Amino acid sequence: MSQSTTVTPFEVGVMSAIVGAGVGYAAAPRKYNLEQLLTIEPDVFEKSIPKKNLAKATDTQKIAYNAVVEARDAIIKASKSNTGETKLMELMKSPDLDSAYKSIKGFLPKARAQSAIVLAIVGGAIGSIAKIIYDQKNA
Repeated sequence: MSQSTTVTPFEVGVMSAIVGAGVGYAAAPRKYNLEQLLTIEPDVFEKSIPKKNLAKATDTQKIAYNAVVEARDAIIKASKSNTGETKLMELMKSPDLDSAYKSIKGFLPKARAQSAIVLAIVGGAIGSIAKIIYDQKNA
């Protein structure tokens, strides 16, 4: 006697959505500490705090973002004269920059959650459609 189990397109879609959410969360930008945020490459910095999230930011958060950008620029300028490490340590001790970092740090988890949700929806849809197509070919 042979037993077989069937998997419905809904079940495949749910599993694909779960995998998509995991991949989306893992692939999204990490939450950087202040030192990392000041010293990461410019393209990684741009991905960490997307412009579309800044468009929805409050005025205080926009000012905080600009303070971090100015601090990054100051470190780059100081690095040209071999005083980048000193400038970084000076900025790390600044209470204003620390509060600016805390203000914009909230954008990062939202980016992770949004990425996880989008990939979950896409993964679930693709998984369900693939299962339906597979079932139709084998019928």
